[in-house]
Amino acid sequence: MNTTRRRSLGALAGAALMALAGPAAAQPFPSRTVTIVVPFPAGGVTDQIARVLAGKMQDHLGKTVVVDNKPGAGGQIAAQAVKAAEADGHTLFIGATEMFAINPRLFRKFSYDPVKDFQPVTTLISSPLVLVVPKDSPVNSVAELVAAGKKKELHFASQGVGSIGHLLGELFRGKTSGQFAHVAYKGSAPALQDLMGGQLDMMFDPVITTSPLIAGGRLKPLAIASPKRAAQLPEVRTLAELGISGVDAAVWFGAVVKAGTPEPVVARLNESLVKALQSPDVVKRFTDQGLQPIPSTPQAFGSFMKDEITRWGALVKSSGASVD
Repeated sequence: MNTTRRRSLGALAGAALMALAGPAAAQPFPSRTVTIVVPFPAGGVTDQIARVLAGKMQDHLGKTVVVDNKPGAGGQIAAQAVKAAEADGHTLFIGATEMFAINPRLFRKFSYDPVKDFQPVTTLISSPLVLVVPKDSPVNSVAELVAAGKKKELHFASQGVGSIGHLLGELFRGKTSGQFAHVAYKGSAPALQDLMGGQLDMMFDPVITTSPLIAGGRLKPLAIASPKRAAQLPEVRTLAELGISGVDAAVWFGAVVKAGTPEPVVARLNESLVKALQSPDVVKRFTDQGLQPIPSTPQAFGSFMKDEITRWGALVKSSGASVD
């Protein structure tokens, strides 16, 4: 065999060995710190969920898991950070219903597509909503509220234009033909404060934020505005049970990664999050707060998200709500 041929065969053999060694030499996931990007400030519900799960994921993955709060612009700042990261699973985005299903249809100019730009990992948590009135309100039932709304204009608060509370209020107005005027706030806290002060008549808000106020006698629950009754308020019937169907929803949270992330990495993240959500201590902690763990497969979350986008998009359109 001549020298040139030996060199050619040697080069081919070396290339073949490198090709075979490539996958084996690749670093296992995760190879560095995993970052969970949250579109809300520290201390909020989404932040609390992310931090609880981060601790469990860290134990399971064997790498540090940190939470990075990037609030603002309806989730766009946080989402853009995940879009700009590598598609390797080391950066996750945990958001709520608004980020995935409402805001893309609410904002006239929106910088991300929840379906095209991200790969679903799993649904995380769900929390029912409850219709509440001030403790001193003369209204003590949904029937009385509907009757009052036919006699005069009542004011319902929401967490903001296009929020779940806003859209449910619009649905309620349409179903009951009452005079219910919307008053938008920047979040639940200031809205609930004015509601308790008697400046407003009603509000749809998650059980996680209202149940302590109900227990303290500062608010009266009239109905659960979700498909099922709430474990924290088992005696409070749903709107459907009271004869008003179609005015129901639940705030839900989910985890996604950048589109193009390898399927084995997505599966590993799903496994880690599902195990965390099924941990007895995590289940108790969340359920005590009015939160229900709802782990799923990436495929199931993807289908669910598309259904929610269709549903909430139609409600945003019918409500006329928009944000520049």
